[in-house]
Order: sequence, then structure tokens, then C-alpha cells
Amino acid sequence: MDKSTETILSLQNLNIGYGNKKKFIKLMDTLNLSVNKGKMISLLGANGVGKSTLIRTIARLQPPLSGQIFLQGKDITTLSNKDIAKRISLVLTDPIQGGNLSVLELVEMGRYPHTSWSGKLNKVDHEKVENAIHHCSINYIKDANIFEISDGQLQKALIARALAQDGELMLLDEPTVHLDANNRYSVMQLLKKLVQETGKSVILSTHQVEMALDLSDELWLANCAESIITGSPATLVEANHISRMFPYLSGKHTMGEK
Repeated sequence: MDKSTETILSLQNLNIGYGNKKKFIKLMDTLNLSVNKGKMISLLGANGVGKSTLIRTIARLQPPLSGQIFLQGKDITTLSNKDIAKRISLVLTDPIQGGNLSVLELVEMGRYPHTSWSGKLNKVDHEKVENAIHHCSINYIKDANIFEISDGQLQKALIARALAQDGELMLLDEPTVHLDANNRYSVMQLLKKLVQETGKSVILSTHQVEMALDLSDELWLANCAESIITGSPATLVEANHISRMFPYLSGKHTMGEK
């Protein structure tokens, strides 16, 4: 089978939101989406539309309202937490918990789903960690304390941890939200490079529309009270979906003219 057509993730009639037994707030409904191996997908939309909720639901951090999620052909409700952690690598905006860690120790945490009860890393684990550090170009800070490095460096270290975890799917919720312009582009370029070099698939939520247009293989456009619109950046620009959702870009960005 052509690896580029291998389906990593499939959402079937998925409804997401939050609430309790008395009241549910539905944010997105009837999602039927799939992600192939080696694709970078940017999830775009206004605050409150449900981007973070979708990321967390795919990662099984919160349950869907209804519908199914299949990961490499397996219903995620049938997988253990450890199996999920082996298949999905997650980078959230939550503060890091864990005390006084070096960058190396942070990246090593990505291997814990693969270790035995002792948590001891073997030769393969150390190789995965070193490869992740190399791919993310952070070898020069691997001995530094995570609280002494810049926000941009920390984000790359978190991405390296996710890469060391070695899941086929990487999920990132607003990975550039606290970064300056240079670091935002650097992180987005890094994610694109990782997709190309490792063949892993990436879904990230972001407000960096122009960078997403330039670097993504596919966009998921989320708008309130509408179905998610998907397609390549070129297709969505030509169909005027980008200018409709982001009118401030109208006339500013067409594919091939940056």
C-alpha cells in the first residue's frame, strides 16, 4: 500500500462539545474527516469555535458527544491509555508540571509510554530521544534547565518530546500562541520539516493563517454553525473560503504570491 494514502485517523459522524447530564453544548457536529500518513493539517477558526475541544477529543482527553474516532483502523475506545500514548503525541498550551527538569529530561519523558514499570530507558529509547533532539535542532540546549530557556526554545523542546514519543499522529494546540513573529515561523517550519523527514502526520490548531496557507498540506476551516470545510490551501483560496472566513486577507494572499 502507498504510505501516502495510509489512513492514520478517521472521524465518523463525530459530535463534540461539553456539558453534563442535564445540558450539552455542541460545538461541532457530524464530522467525517480523515488524515493520511505524512500530512500537515492546520485547523483554523475563531476563538470558541471548538478547535481545542476537537484536539482534546481526538486525544481522548475528553469524550465526544457521539460518533466514533478510529486511530490506524482501531476504535480509540478499545485502546488502553498506554496504547493511545504510543500512537498519539500531544503538545498542549498547559503549563509544564514536573519541577526542575533539563531539556534532555523533558524530551526523555516522551519515551515513558514505551518503558516497563521501572520507567528505565533502554538503548532504543535513548536513540529515539537523541534523534528527536537532532531533528528539532536543540542539542545546544539539551543540558539547560527548561525554566531558563526562551519560549521558542521550550516549544521546540516540547515538540522534541512529542517526536520522541514516536506516535504516528502529532496533535498540537496553538503551538505558537506565546511566541514572537520569528519563533512562530520557526516552529511552523519545524513542524513542516518533521512531516517531510519522518512521515508522521500533524494536526495543529493555529491563528497563523498566512503561515498555515504557506506550509500546510491541508486546511480544516471551522466556523460557528457550519460544517468544517477541508481542502488544500490552493483549493480553498480559489473557492474564496479563505477570504470569506478571513476578510482581512482579501487581496493580500493568493497562492504563489506571498
